[in-house]
Amino acid sequence: MFTKRRILWGILMLLLVAVTSTVLILLYVTTAVTQNTDTYVYDLPFPKGSSHKVVQGYGGLFSHKNIAAIDFAMPPGTPVMAARDGVIYAYKDDSDEGGPFDKYKRKANYIMIRHNDGSFGCYWHLQQHGVLVKKGKVKKGQPIGLSGATGQVIRPHLHFSVKQQLNYTRDAFRKTRFNTTAGVVFLANRTTYTNPK
Repeated sequence: MFTKRRILWGILMLLLVAVTSTVLILLYVTTAVTQNTDTYVYDLPFPKGSSHKVVQGYGGLFSHKNIAAIDFAMPPGTPVMAARDGVIYAYKDDSDEGGPFDKYKRKANYIMIRHNDGSFGCYWHLQQHGVLVKKGKVKKGQPIGLSGATGQVIRPHLHFSVKQQLNYTRDAFRKTRFNTTAGVVFLANRTTYTNPK
């Protein structure tokens, strides 16, 4: 009996180490992303004075392999603000499905805004019926949507990226700098940022 318990305890410890190692790798190891850098300084895509943590940065292994995108931890229903002026290019807000598997990839609600230089601001994982502006011009700082957990997600968050082409090749993306209370910066993974008032 004593030996069976030790064996079971050893197996449980090995599983714990394997799960912990996998989580740490997914959180902290990154892949190479584009060297294309946008010259525009973006506002953070959430209300002035509020703070949100980057839970997956550029090149993250969970769903950002080789792409320059940022995931902000954000409770469902949080207002999403336009990070830059532009015109609504496309949106989807009819899905109420989300989960960690590939079958959910095309279930994400989103807004894409075309900027005056031809680039696109992409806001993903909005809640069902969470698109607040469906056509026309938007101004930087204007509420455009409500965050959610639709599409391929493991928790509620806002996925933000800027693209120069609407595909998922590495160089379709642009790295972006944001105006924060810490100054104008490229956002770092696992760091909380505040949108200046």
